[in-house]
Amino acid sequence: MRISIIDLGTNTFNLLVAEITVDKQINILHRSKYPAKIGEGGINQNYITNEAKQRAQIALAEMKQIINDYQTVKTFGFATSAIRTAKNGKEFVKQIRRDFDIDVRIISGNREAELIYYGTREAVGLDEEIVAILDIGGGSNEIIIANSEKIFWKKSYPIGMTRLLEQFQPSDPIRMDELGEIEAFLREQLRDLIEAFQTYSVKTLIGSSGSFSTLRQVLLAEERETIETGKTHYHIKLEDFNSLHQRFLDSTLEERMQMQGMDMARVHLMVIASIFINFLVKESGVSILFQSAYALKEGALFDYIKGIKQPEKSVSSD
Repeated sequence: MRISIIDLGTNTFNLLVAEITVDKQINILHRSKYPAKIGEGGINQNYITNEAKQRAQIALAEMKQIINDYQTVKTFGFATSAIRTAKNGKEFVKQIRRDFDIDVRIISGNREAELIYYGTREAVGLDEEIVAILDIGGGSNEIIIANSEKIFWKKSYPIGMTRLLEQFQPSDPIRMDELGEIEAFLREQLRDLIEAFQTYSVKTLIGSSGSFSTLRQVLLAEERETIETGKTHYHIKLEDFNSLHQRFLDSTLEERMQMQGMDMARVHLMVIASIFINFLVKESGVSILFQSAYALKEGALFDYIKGIKQPEKSVSSD
């Protein structure tokens, strides 16, 4: 049986096509991502602009063609923060259903966190150690404190990188006073998170997909290494992150675009994302960093295989 899963993220739309055998083995057939930037221009007004809708329509049309080519029998779409909080989000989801016959569900922040956990747990191979999982999104950031057996604490923060970028509009390169303003804002917003890190004595932070994948790509490119086929997690040395973080702070957008391994779909968000990660590392005392190649869409796949046939009910009323 072939199924496809679409993660309609605030910055990027991601498509996963997989074949599931009768004994529940997985064969990944296709992965692709599209810089739909659905939150650009209206996310802090809780509105999806016409320009964002047009980018989304183009991305979804390409995805639908791929889905048809692979002849998948089920397609699940997961709409997250930008669509979840948009005043016209429900109508946009209805439009997607009409135009593309794709079953898109608007999921809650808690459900998003759960799916990210399922994906990361498989990618990293969690054990009894309690770790923190961070998914940096454009609209929201999901934090999960867990081990292989259970989730101890989770929360979705509506302060994703697109929201922060539009709120603070930092200079290029960022000024130190602007950096201080952003860190002061994060300190106020994340008080309960820092307390949770201390409560559970978290020392390992695992970043899922997104910005952490870009960190991995840049670091590997600088070391002239290639990403190993089939490897689903990567250890990021703290000193390497600190060095790259400083380079991000000192660089212009044009200079970041020239960095080997840089993801052009995320280049405009990497300074803000790096500030977020660095703040969390400093404030929490985390000493070990990992990147997980799996996130929401893989988590949804594993969740489906376990026997949950449908995603969480939509928070929309229809």
